[in-house]
Amino acid sequence: MVQSNTAYPATPMLAAFLRRHGYQVAQEDLSLALVLRLFSPRGVKDVERALCRRFARRRRPPSVRHFLAHARQIQSAVAGVVAFLQGRAPEHQAWLAQPGGLPEGPRFAAMRGLLAGDDVAALARHRASLFLDEIADAVHDGLDDRFELARYGERLATTGDFESLRLALSGRRSLVDRWIDKEAETAWRRHQPRVVGVTVPFPGALYGALRVARRMKALDPRLATVLGGGYVNTELRELSHPRLFDDFDYVTYDDGEMPLLRIVEGRATRLVRTRVRRRGRVVWLDDTTAPVLHHRDRPVPDFAPLLSHGYLAMAESPNPMHRLWSERRWLKLILAHGCYWHRCTFCDTCLDAIGRFDPADAKTIVGWMEAAMAQTGERSFHFVDEAAPPALLAAVARRILDRGLNVQWWTNIRFERHFTPALAGLLARSGCLAVTGGLECGTDRLLALQRKGFDRTQATRVMAAFARAGVLVHAYLMYGYPTQTAQETVDALELVRQLFAAGFLHSAYWHRFALTVHSPAFRQADQLGIRILDTPPTAFAQNEIPFCEPGGEDPAPFAAGLRRAVYNFMHGEGLRADVRSWFGFPVPRTALERGFVRAAARG
Repeated sequence: MVQSNTAYPATPMLAAFLRRHGYQVAQEDLSLALVLRLFSPRGVKDVERALCRRFARRRRPPSVRHFLAHARQIQSAVAGVVAFLQGRAPEHQAWLAQPGGLPEGPRFAAMRGLLAGDDVAALARHRASLFLDEIADAVHDGLDDRFELARYGERLATTGDFESLRLALSGRRSLVDRWIDKEAETAWRRHQPRVVGVTVPFPGALYGALRVARRMKALDPRLATVLGGGYVNTELRELSHPRLFDDFDYVTYDDGEMPLLRIVEGRATRLVRTRVRRRGRVVWLDDTTAPVLHHRDRPVPDFAPLLSHGYLAMAESPNPMHRLWSERRWLKLILAHGCYWHRCTFCDTCLDAIGRFDPADAKTIVGWMEAAMAQTGERSFHFVDEAAPPALLAAVARRILDRGLNVQWWTNIRFERHFTPALAGLLARSGCLAVTGGLECGTDRLLALQRKGFDRTQATRVMAAFARAGVLVHAYLMYGYPTQTAQETVDALELVRQLFAAGFLHSAYWHRFALTVHSPAFRQADQLGIRILDTPPTAFAQNEIPFCEPGGEDPAPFAAGLRRAVYNFMHGEGLRADVRSWFGFPVPRTALERGFVRAAARG
């Protein structure tokens, strides 16, 4: 389960690589297939029948009550909504933008003050997206609380215990489970594969991946199944639980090209970065003489087969920056393998995907863009790098302009000094719509402790440079880092408020610091004054490590206020209020100068 607006980048890259080596490769996005099955007249009818059976004599949650009260109207509207979000029915725009055109449930009520504006197309997309979200809410609240649009069974994959996953897979099937099994069977019958590889980028995709592999193996016991992806690379590094291999024959790590190639070649004794089960035990196989695939040598990703599947360009928020993640069929490319900085203490810098920096050159990257446009007819790109190098971005921008390409793109950056106003202007002229970056805890002491390589003055200047060039800016924010004080938390929120008020920041998101086993912070626990809590050894998933900070301040009470404040800032509300007003308990007055951001931007 991943986003339903575009293809996840792993499978197009792997398919192109295997095809280069002479293999026939098919791609299926079963996450999208599941979503389209739900958002169909038949899917709505199936949900209605299941809810009526379950709630014949039970109290109904608000989402279920709304769904059942309007089930017939929802069923008649859903095909038109999907067609509009797929770009096949622009004529529905006026109907969808009109109040009362769709049945309006709890999500519409929560957004009522924001459902307005002169941009009819954006309003129609927003209302259509809320309509689909409310169908998903009815499934989650009434039938299967493991289900969300972008994740399914996420908690099962984060417990560190495979037994809970195994029991869920073997238990009574929910409606969503039956749909996943059916989509897996349909894909197997369509392609008749001999090897099936499933990428699992996030914990919320693992349960569905296991169901897919199990159903396909039931149809063809000779089928070879391969598991890989970001979740595997991060959380299953020490995998030793043999029962996972009931469903997957191979588990591969890091870049998937060479491991997959050796598997499909049948070279069982020359496997690369792969775990298998032998005589009931999990063993690690890695031919260290295998060639390393340099990033510049990768072929153009094979997007075309997936983009014909009918992705949904959804927009749950009216905030223009926030919508970028989900409102277009972005072609996802990578400028460089790994991160050119790879020093941040909270990041998984010891993993190959981050710690090994290997960039392509501008000519190769723009060549990929041109080939992808020829494949798909799309001109929108998302460079999904950990942090895009400024010099490489400048070279790509110049080549885009030299080639006269009409493209739009966005990427993740560091708010560092090389992103000058001149460079921001160059990137904007080449089609840059937005940048995202980690402001994290937003105070100079903590930025230095986290080894971010910039201070808040520098970050402010970079955001101002991009905003003045007409580029949207999003900041990732963090609270609860070891040694962070209440004063520093309040000061960080005041910095964010000033950035929004100045128009230099357009959206943001707070997350609580998580200590991961692959980060420098884990290895520096003593220096940070934290104590790692004892946990039972696991043969399955391990990533986030529980810890305590003796004498430290509990960050949990700040969570709701931080998120409520940023939500309002994103919609232009509360920008003049004292930041203490967002918390329901006494907090210190901010120590940040009231005009800090504007003064920093002038400097």
